Amino acid sequence: MPNIQTRFHGELTIDESDIVTLDHEILGFSGERQFVLLPHQSDSPFLYLQSVITPGLAFVCIDPLLGFPEYQLPVEELPQSLGDPAEWAILCLCTIGNGHNPSMNLRSPLIINRRTRHGGQFVLSLPYPIQYPLFPTEGTQSEEPSHAGTHP
Repeated sequence: MPNIQTRFHGELTIDESDIVTLDHEILGFSGERQFVLLPHQSDSPFLYLQSVITPGLAFVCIDPLLGFPEYQLPVEELPQSLGDPAEWAILCLCTIGNGHNPSMNLRSPLIINRRTRHGGQFVLSLPYPIQYPLFPTEGTQSEEPSHAGTHP
């Protein structure tokens, strides 16, 4: 079992079977293909997608259904190499900046096959926003993104 340095959890021993391989890279991060999913906190819905190679690279992710229950994927547009949609974990990258409204990217989800531990980031043709508020206010309720397709 290898040890890795992480951004938020220090040094960890991980099991090889916990490594997620992104055959379709995260936009802007070519070469970063191996990650592990780590909890943010025990009572938090957020996860860290931590690079196995680069200690300082960790993305905050969340299941989009927690903030937008109507979220659906155009399964027919996604590669068959992802396998059975029933085996997919769907995560959206979050932007949590200083002084900014936290948001999740509904347009480009990460899709990971839970059985094979392979996946990637995919830009959907659906008109989902890139910055959907994590904590919608009253004014954003009427601005929910339109959607179509089939949820896995």
